[in-house]
Amino acid sequence: MQSVLELLGWFVFNVAIPLLAPLALLPLMQFANVPAGRHGSSVRLAIKDGQLLWAVIPLSASACYMLASALEEAWALRQVMWGVMTAHVLVIVVSSVLVMLATRTACLRDALWLSRDTDDGPMLRTCVFLSVLSGGMHFLGYVFLIRPVVTAG
Repeated sequence: MQSVLELLGWFVFNVAIPLLAPLALLPLMQFANVPAGRHGSSVRLAIKDGQLLWAVIPLSASACYMLASALEEAWALRQVMWGVMTAHVLVIVVSSVLVMLATRTACLRDALWLSRDTDDGPMLRTCVFLSVLSGGMHFLGYVFLIRPVVTAG
């Protein structure tokens, strides 16, 4: 039971809070000068414009650091760790490019006075997918690659 609580605690502090805290604060927009009816779509607006990816980038960077720190002690798992680190680096690169593209699109939309009601489904799904992927890889990397090394050492 203690092991499950430890894993739950690790997940909450290392994955859930970094990804969900920015979204959890969005309801505070009701106290800002946001026109009525606009703060209801704030979560969708934040995700579709790529802001959620700003949490994904350091989450994957943290996972890379965690894995790199354990490389010396995990001789049997080195190749797997390098593979997972490579996957995290790819998530960082893709997230960075998507943040840039989403920012560019938002700036152009504002500069040209275009409607914000465009079809942003692909960007929204990609942001959510990358967030789940990064968080899942980070958690599974800890559970299956780091934790066995730490408990054995």
